[in-house]
Amino acid sequence: MSTAATIPHFPAPDEPWGPFVESYIRERLDVARTALQRVRDRADADAWESWNIADTAVVNAYQLVESVSEVHPDAHVRRSCTDLLLEVAAFRTARDGDPELFAALSDAPAPAGADYLRALVLRDFELQGAHLDAPLRARLAEIDQALAAAETEFSENIREDVGRIRVTPDALAGLPDDYVAAHAPGDDGLVEITTDYPDLDPFLTMAHDRGAREALVRADYERGYPVNDEVLGRLLRLRHEKATLLGFGGWPDYATARMMMPDGAGIESFLDQVDAAARPAGVTDAAMLLERLRADHPDADAVTVADSSYYLEKLKAERFGVDPHEVRRYLDYARVRDGILDLAANLFGLTFTAVADAPRWHADVEAYDVAMGDERIGRILLDMHPRAGKYGHMACFPVVTGIAGLHLPVSALVCNFPRGSMTFDDVETFLHEFGHLMHAILAGSGRWMRLAGMSDKGEWDFVEAPSQLLEEWAWDHAVLARFAVDDDGAAIPESLVESLRASRYLGHGLLTCRQLVYAQLSYQLHRDVPENLAAFAAAIEERYDVRTPLGGTHQYANFGHLTTYSACYYTYQWSLAIARDLFTGFDAGDLLNEEHSLRYRDAILAPGGSRPAAELVEDFLGRQFSTQAYAAWLAVLDTTGATGEPATAESATAD
Repeated sequence: MSTAATIPHFPAPDEPWGPFVESYIRERLDVARTALQRVRDRADADAWESWNIADTAVVNAYQLVESVSEVHPDAHVRRSCTDLLLEVAAFRTARDGDPELFAALSDAPAPAGADYLRALVLRDFELQGAHLDAPLRARLAEIDQALAAAETEFSENIREDVGRIRVTPDALAGLPDDYVAAHAPGDDGLVEITTDYPDLDPFLTMAHDRGAREALVRADYERGYPVNDEVLGRLLRLRHEKATLLGFGGWPDYATARMMMPDGAGIESFLDQVDAAARPAGVTDAAMLLERLRADHPDADAVTVADSSYYLEKLKAERFGVDPHEVRRYLDYARVRDGILDLAANLFGLTFTAVADAPRWHADVEAYDVAMGDERIGRILLDMHPRAGKYGHMACFPVVTGIAGLHLPVSALVCNFPRGSMTFDDVETFLHEFGHLMHAILAGSGRWMRLAGMSDKGEWDFVEAPSQLLEEWAWDHAVLARFAVDDDGAAIPESLVESLRASRYLGHGLLTCRQLVYAQLSYQLHRDVPENLAAFAAAIEERYDVRTPLGGTHQYANFGHLTTYSACYYTYQWSLAIARDLFTGFDAGDLLNEEHSLRYRDAILAPGGSRPAAELVEDFLGRQFSTQAYAAWLAVLDTTGATGEPATAESATAD
């Protein structure tokens, strides 16, 4: 193996990506076939080395084709990548269910210091049925092929379906001038607003027209429907059958087999605890919003999702002086991008160097080489603005997982931010996703692919913790003043940041209850596998949301996390509990303290999946993971009420 890690070559935007991806996938699958046959034949003294060669090739193939299928501007390339993705997925599931490979590796002793690797890989085989008899393995293979097709179909239907409404120009009242200028009326005199993030988020937050806001939410909630109703039902049934064939009580037990969470019952218990803690604050928040809504609409009898973002911003302005238009003046995208790069450089001891001629799939994509000292350790790609056919939300896509001595990590942020002024929520989201990006890059020098980077077979309920932790830096004036400046170069006033901080918890009880809707939907759909998805989803929303649902909508049909997180959307609250605990290892009064951030880098980010997450947390904090900080945060939600501020200094400190 070469000792000089390199970055794989990719085409430029004007070069043909289709043939390149096809060749890239074929070459890596051929490498994997050869290496796996050596494992079966027991041809090497160290079977684990051949296994790692094969695993690296398969993961490389999967990650590239998955990324390109979500971002390439050519629909033909995206479709061909989707077909290749299914082929790679089928190869990987067949490998993991191969009894000969399972037997050969079961007989092979663990490499020095790699007992954890051996235990995880052998468990992967069992989770794919390699220990079962031939008829059951054959049925599992059929299920896996059908599952891969259903998951891809579900995601494609969401990505390709952009909702839109047409409204009169006066419906844009309340929106900033740059938004209005970017939405000129058409020949019919109407303005088109889409469900793409840069259109949707400002409109729901700032547009005065309640009817237009509701129309846009309905358009958003109907994406993927009705076609995904059938696809999701099929997906749930296939997952349940696979789990029961493998001896699990259902998919939630199977899905948590690789997680920190012990089983499906653990999910249910955890979510019930969060519900009990957050619901009183959520009910109070909903009553507060209804009272404010009635000041504008005296006949209103309920708050819906079309009201909450708008009136939360109203109340933040009225009670705390947080004017979203004023905040946006300081948040130009280019300055925010540069500021976050500089922040990460300071926190983690890195340098970012723009690579103008780097290969990429679209001219919009910006590339930066990442170095630690004099050593280049990876490359990041920033694909940050919307375009037709592109993944419609925000995510970090590992393009290449780094392996020591072989290749450096390459990861892409795929977002949909505006090109000009951003909202404060945009900045917080940018930091969240950049937390994923730093995790992928800093964990990119492992020895074994199974333990490297952000493995999709790792403890996925830990993966959101580093990203949720980095959100905290958005609330610090010393951090924001570095890049939140207006066109004249004046930094965002400390008083405005203090107002943002004072309003931070306004409505968070309600928003936590909304997260519980998603978490319970994710879990209960897989637990119960209902026949009538619309009625089942509506009942969950009725039970866990504190707002009145918009009847006749089908948001579950575009709940894209059902493909990746399946039954485990609880991960966001679970990871938040870990993030709040990790934050106790920093000095909240000095978030630019490099001693803490470098220790965090080395203890939490750099190890990747090489050890259990609980051990990494214990290394950083000097004690076992505790939910105490998270419980204190939930208690703050319950005491903020209509003020938005923690009730006591002690509560604020605990947070």
